[in-house]
Amino acid sequence: MLFLLAVFPICLALVLMTKFHVKPGIALPGAWICTALAGMFAWRMPLKEIAAVSVLGVVKSLDIILIVYCAVLLLNILRENKAFDVINSTFGTMSSDRRIQLVIIAWFFSSFIEGAAGFGSAPALAAPLLAGLGFPIVIACAAALVGNTFPVPFGAVGTPTITLNAILSKNLTDLGIAPQVFAHELMLCFSDISLLSGVFMPFVMVAFMIFLSEGKNKLRAALEIFPFCMLSGIVYFVPWKLTAVYLGPELPSMTGAVCAFPVMLVVLKFKPAFFVPEKVWDFGSGSLQNEMPSFSKKEQFKAWLPYLLIAFLLILTRLPMLPFKGWLTGCAFAFPEILGVKGTAYSWALLYNPGVFPFLAVSFAALFIFGIRKQNISGYFISSGKQVMQAAAAIAASFAIVQIMVFSNGGSSGIPGMLTVIASTASAYLGKAYFLAAPVIGVMGTFFAGSCTVSNILFGSIQFNTAHIAGLSEEIVTALQNVGGGIGSMIRISGVVATCATVGAAGKEGKIILLNCIPCAVMILLALAAAFFILL
Repeated sequence: MLFLLAVFPICLALVLMTKFHVKPGIALPGAWICTALAGMFAWRMPLKEIAAVSVLGVVKSLDIILIVYCAVLLLNILRENKAFDVINSTFGTMSSDRRIQLVIIAWFFSSFIEGAAGFGSAPALAAPLLAGLGFPIVIACAAALVGNTFPVPFGAVGTPTITLNAILSKNLTDLGIAPQVFAHELMLCFSDISLLSGVFMPFVMVAFMIFLSEGKNKLRAALEIFPFCMLSGIVYFVPWKLTAVYLGPELPSMTGAVCAFPVMLVVLKFKPAFFVPEKVWDFGSGSLQNEMPSFSKKEQFKAWLPYLLIAFLLILTRLPMLPFKGWLTGCAFAFPEILGVKGTAYSWALLYNPGVFPFLAVSFAALFIFGIRKQNISGYFISSGKQVMQAAAAIAASFAIVQIMVFSNGGSSGIPGMLTVIASTASAYLGKAYFLAAPVIGVMGTFFAGSCTVSNILFGSIQFNTAHIAGLSEEIVTALQNVGGGIGSMIRISGVVATCATVGAAGKEGKIILLNCIPCAVMILLALAAAFFILL
C-alpha cells in the first residue's frame, strides 16, 4: 500500500500527460498535491513541513529554470538574427545523412556541453540544433535526450560522481574501508561498465531515430550506419576512460568529445566505405534536405562566436585548478531555514549557474555581436519568459514533489520515506537478484528527482548497504547505481519538459517519456551484461 501511495503521484502525472494530453504545467502541480496529501496522512508529515520543503523545492528548481530561460533567450536571439541558418549549414555541410548529423550533434556536441555545464543544458541546446536541421520535433527532443546519458555521471565537471563518493564516505569509514581506495575501485568498475555498454550508445540512439521515422528499409538503414556509430563510441570512450582513471571525474565527458570529434571529421572527409554509408539516409518524406546555402567566413564566425564563448567560459570556470570556479561559487545567497523546519536552509551559488554564467552573459554579448537595437532588447526577454512559463511551473512542481519524498523519511509515522519504500519494495521481490535492480533504482532516482546527482544522494548509501548485506560486490552495485543515474536522464520529467520548451514542443512530453523507455531498457540490459562480464 505504501509503495502504491508513493508512486501514485508520478503515475498520475504520466497518465494525465500521455492519455489525456494535459500540459505538464497542470499535471505536475496536480501530482504535487497528491504527494503532499500522501505525506500528510500516510507519512504523518506536519503541514508546516510540507509547505517548507515544497518552497525549498521551488527554490532549488530555479537552477534548472534559469538554464532553460537563458538557453531559450540565446536561441531566440540567434534564430531571429539568422545565426541558426549559418550554424545549421555548418553541421549540414559535414554530412547530409541524418544518422551522421545526429551523432555529431546529440553525441559529441552534447557530451561536451554536458561535461562542462550539466544541469540539463546539453539536450536543451542539442534539440533546437536538430530541429533547425529539419528533424521532426519529437525525434529531435527524444534523440537529444537519449544521447545525453553516459556523459551525465561526469557532467557538470564530475558533480554526480564526486557527490556519490562523498555520500559513501561514512558507510566506508564505519566498515573500516579507506574511502580513497574504494573510490578508485569504484571508478574502475564504473568506467569499465560504461565503456563496455556505452560504446553501443550512438548506435542505439541512431537506431531509435530510424525506428521512429517513417522511412522504409529501417533495418538496412540501421545496419549500414553500425560501423560508424561503433567507431564514434570507441573514439569517445577510450580517452573518456583514461581521463577518468588517471585524472578523476571532472573532465572525462569533455575530453572524450574533444579527442573524438577531430577523428570523426577526418573519417567524414575521406569517407572510407566501411564506415560512411554511400547512400544518404533521410526521413520518410521522399526527398532529402535542401542544399545548404553558403556563408562567408565572417558570417560563420559571427554565428558560432556565442557558442565558442560558451565553451571557452565553461572550461575557464569549471576547471578546479583555476581560481574562477572559486570566485563564482564563493558568491552565494544563503537562505535560512524555511518556517523553522530543520534541513531547509539552502545556499545558492547564483553566478555559478550555467544559465546565468555563461549563457546569460553570452546572450548580452550576442545582442552587441548582432547589433540589436536597444528598443528591441526587452522584446527578447519578454517573449522568452512567456515561452518557458509552462515549463517553469512543471519543473518547480517536480522539484517540490522530490523534496516531499526526501523529507518524508523523517516523519513521525516511523516508516521509511517514500523513496526508500520505492527502492526497498523493488529490491525485496528480487532477493539475491538485487544485482539486477541496481541500475533500475538509479534510473528511478533520476526519473523522480530529475538529477543523477540527487539519485546518487538518495540511493547511493542504500545500494551500498544492500549489496554489503546481500554479499554482492559493493563496487559493482554502486557503479550500476551511477550508470543507472545517467541512463535515467533520457526520461527524467524535468529534463524532458525543459528540452521540449526550447523547441516549442509543449504537450509532447508524456509521449517522449514513454518512447524513451525503449532505449532506456536497452541500455539497462547492456549495462547489466557489462557488469556480468566484469564479474566473470
